[in-house]
Amino acid sequence: MSKVVNKTIPIERAFKEWRKDPDYVREFKSLEDEFALAQLFISARGAAGLTQQELAEKMKTSQAYIARLESGREKPSTRTLNRFAKATGHRVVIEFEPVA
Repeated sequence: MSKVVNKTIPIERAFKEWRKDPDYVREFKSLEDEFALAQLFISARGAAGLTQQELAEKMKTSQAYIARLESGREKPSTRTLNRFAKATGHRVVIEFEPVA
């Protein structure tokens, strides 16, 4: 009987290694705002109790577009932010914060 060799690396170990790389850390930090915005989209939709498809219908767009917003691959306009907020029962608040 041959031995099965697992050629995968546990994700936790990979992240631990990647975090040692200054280039990775710099790139990851550069995407921090996009990840935060994506999380806001997901949270707002969840709070509204809507599926991506239901939200897309309310916004008169596609489910694929909602998925892109929630993944951070799509950078929304202020018009889209307002449409999203209205469809989920929220309002948009934009602030500028000093860099720490």
